[in-house]
Formats: sequence, C-alpha cells, structure tokens
Amino acid sequence: MKFNQIIFLFILAINFLIFNTISYGNNHNSNINNVYEHLRNKQFSEAIKELETLSKTNKPKAQLLYSKILYSGEITTQDFEMSYFWASTSKLGGLKKSSGVLDKLNNLIDDENKIKINEKIKIYLEKLALSGNKLAIVQIAKWNLEFSPEPNYENAYKWYNIAVALGIKSAKVKRDEMLKNIENQRLFEIQKESIKIFNKIKNLGG
Repeated sequence: MKFNQIIFLFILAINFLIFNTISYGNNHNSNINNVYEHLRNKQFSEAIKELETLSKTNKPKAQLLYSKILYSGEITTQDFEMSYFWASTSKLGGLKKSSGVLDKLNNLIDDENKIKINEKIKIYLEKLALSGNKLAIVQIAKWNLEFSPEPNYENAYKWYNIAVALGIKSAKVKRDEMLKNIENQRLFEIQKESIKIFNKIKNLGG
C-alpha cells in the first residue's frame, strides 16, 4: 500500500470516529480534530503524542485509533501489547468496533500475556475510577465481567453500585443483575466496600 493511501485511510478513520461514535464533549472532539490536522500535515510524532495523551486520559475514540496505529505500525513501530491494551480499554468504554482490532490480535498474543495485559488494564482503570473518572467506574465494573479470568460478580456489583450512586443511571440495570449471583451473606460486606469507595470519591470532588 502506498504511503499516501495509508495517510488517507487514517484520515478517514478519524472522520469516522468523530462523526459516528459516542460523543464525549466538544473539547474531546476538538482534540481529535487536532490529531486529524497533525496527520493531514504529516506531523506524525505530534499526532502520536496527542493520541497517547488522550488515551491515557481515557478517551475511547482516541484509544481505538491509537490501538489501530499501534497494530499497523505504519507511522510508529508495531506494539501489539499496547494495541491490545488500548483496544480493550476502548471496548470497555463502549466502542464495539474495538473488537475488530482485538480479533486481529487474538492469535498474535498468547493467553498468558493476555492475562498480564488485562491486569495492567485493571490497575489503570481502578486508578482512574478512584480519582472519580465516571467512565472508568463503569469500565472497571465491566472488566470484572469480561476480562477477569473468571467473572467476578461481587466486584462488578461494587463498581456498578458506585456508578449508580454517582448518577450514572445506565448502570442501574447491570447493578441489579449482579445481585442474583451474590450470596446474601456477602452482600452487606460488599455494600460497605462500595460506601467506603463512594465516600472517598465524593471527598475528592468526583
């Protein structure tokens, strides 16, 4: 594939992400537009730095695009581990199209390394969640169901419970679904854990 064709495909990808995925506010779209401008002007180092920064601040659209670039290795070196990391995080953030990257990586990363990367994702999301990042709170709940070696309904309930308390109404159905998988004798203890984390987040201004 010719170099100009590659750039054209990346520009198309950015436009698609801007107009066809979940909106996370005008400021984020403005930042994505900055990435678009960097790529259009062939300022690849600047584009990569911008995408890395946006990804670390938990912007799923940026994470998905970053994972695609890391997978392709066209304007930076291939990095399957980080491509998997950001594609997985983006998927947990609601971008189902991230599954396409994960499918491509499936046979390139063995199960042992997937477990290690998933643990890194957990640490990253928990840190953000404890700082009051609402999206991360939902993501870590989903992580416990989708990326944990075994579904952890107790931890999923704990984080969904916090999400609902912080005003994320869409988490209520999932929170209540978790109840049928938790023993009554454990429920009160888990709720106390939720209260402790919720109060900590509120005290931080989350």
